[in-house]
Amino acid sequence: MTVRWTLPVSVVLHGGLLAALLVVAVPRTLERPAQRVISVELIRPSPPPVIAGAEPAPEPVAPVEAPPPVPTASADDGMTAATDFYAGGILADPANVEVRKNFPLLASSEQVIQLCNMEALEQLRLADPAVPADALVGYAFDAITVAGTMLDAPDGAVRSGGRWFHFRYHCAVTADMAGVSAFEYALGDPVPPEQWEEHFLNANDDWLD
Repeated sequence: MTVRWTLPVSVVLHGGLLAALLVVAVPRTLERPAQRVISVELIRPSPPPVIAGAEPAPEPVAPVEAPPPVPTASADDGMTAATDFYAGGILADPANVEVRKNFPLLASSEQVIQLCNMEALEQLRLADPAVPADALVGYAFDAITVAGTMLDAPDGAVRSGGRWFHFRYHCAVTADMAGVSAFEYALGDPVPPEQWEEHFLNANDDWLD
């Protein structure tokens, strides 16, 4: 089945069970791992469709703003394969007891999506703590596909430092829906601001207030 969704970070209660499960928010401290409180809501808008050498040094060029650092790819297709997984720990955090209690009430495909959301944002946060990703739209440029415990998002978008970037990822969750067992991802080019509205991308979360 195919599921479309978005995961902003700001926590918002819209009422009902799914309102208790909206946005993944992960408060942290520098001294020790902090409790990470999450909530999730499923929103389904209408489908959107250095070489060595002895040459003289080159002339200086104007600096160009670059996207957040992209981790070294681990496969021929440019995807980075994670070796550690974090979604299960986030869900098991004592601060998230209410979410954890209600999580099994979601459809299995929705549980897969939410676990993979948590994993994606945490993998990116750890890859670049200085400019962490804070929102993810998995279906931004193509549909998400969920088959059993497997998820494929071939062309989503992730927000970091107030900018959006193309983002693709593959994810597998455990059979008991308690965590993630495999995760691969690739961070792509920036999305031009003029395309944001068309693809459900917001510069910030003020619209939730």
